[in-house]
Amino acid sequence: MNTFALIFVAVIVVRAVWDILLDWLNLRYTLSPASIIPEVLKDKLTMEDFAKAKSYLKDRTYFGILSKLVSLAVDLVLILKIFPLLENVVSAKSSVILQAILFFALYYLIEKIVELPFKVYSTFVIEQKYGFNNTTPKLFARDEIISTLLAAAIGFPIIAVIMMVIKYTVWWWQLSLFAILFILFFSFIQPILIAPLFYKFSKLEDEELEEKINQILNRAKIKVPNIFKMDASRRTKKQNAYVTGIGKSRRLVLFDTILSYSHDEILAVVAHELGHHVRRHLPKLIILNALFIAFVLYLTNWTYNFINSAKIFGASQPYTNFAYAFIFISSLMFFIEPLVNFFSRKMEYEADEYSAKLLGTSEPLISSLKRLVKENLSNPNPMPLYKAWHYSHPAPEERIKHLLELKI
Repeated sequence: MNTFALIFVAVIVVRAVWDILLDWLNLRYTLSPASIIPEVLKDKLTMEDFAKAKSYLKDRTYFGILSKLVSLAVDLVLILKIFPLLENVVSAKSSVILQAILFFALYYLIEKIVELPFKVYSTFVIEQKYGFNNTTPKLFARDEIISTLLAAAIGFPIIAVIMMVIKYTVWWWQLSLFAILFILFFSFIQPILIAPLFYKFSKLEDEELEEKINQILNRAKIKVPNIFKMDASRRTKKQNAYVTGIGKSRRLVLFDTILSYSHDEILAVVAHELGHHVRRHLPKLIILNALFIAFVLYLTNWTYNFINSAKIFGASQPYTNFAYAFIFISSLMFFIEPLVNFFSRKMEYEADEYSAKLLGTSEPLISSLKRLVKENLSNPNPMPLYKAWHYSHPAPEERIKHLLELKI
């Protein structure tokens, strides 16, 4: 292999090994005798809860390491052997766009086939073991079929656009503009067209809770056209709530699994989600994502031109070289995730502060966080380096301490 090919493979391997090492170190950190229940969680978590959370982490970590090792092996085979073979298989077609669609479709199917057994085991063995899974095999199969069809419906036009622009030497800014417009469009249609393919959304039956939520919305001066309950319990027992969509498609969604919480706890979670809007996190994220996308595509453009001219890995078609370039740059981006997560955690703290100030107390949010840790078997004591790399939200202990220190 030439120098760039060696660097390419080294980046893929180092990324995977570092990710696996973080998982292993985090597990050892949590399972060590020095790991104890954080003081702020002792009133909610028993030693039995802590032991169960550690067991859940252990099972998921070992399984995750195996999954990542297999994924690394598959990625290396794809890069070194399969991509050139796929290129030869599809190159008989006259249209480059059709060739590209077939190339990426086969690539997607290979990844899907490799991933499927791991997804089945995770859902029906690990999640089932700890009482989280409610998904039936029929529903699981339905979700997989729909997600595959959606990937084709969304992916094929995107591939066509990519093929139309990369014939130019400089194309990163065109794809950046297209990607940003697509994200905005998808954010609008996702709540009204995509999500209902998987979940059933219905009006809240608890009129008192709905009235209280509307009062919170009025106090926050936020217009949310619809408040929905989502049948998350068909798949999981885990709890959540979120605000999604833009403009007229915006909606507040409550997992039906969270409706067992007290009204005050639910309102605190809702107020947290509203905090993201009041603090203008969405436009900030759009701007940051736009800059990040442009940066990634700029590097991808440069790498693509280099690979295309140097004939790295023996590939000759634009779609194959684009795949190589994008995989390489995406792998490099893994190493700046701590920076991305830093800004994300900062926004979560701001949303927590807003929730506490809107309600005039932090107690309901603290209570809901403690319940989420207990009922979702969250790791109450993760390793600091692991948090920096993988936590887009602050750890529950950190969020609770921050809320306790607030002056409201």
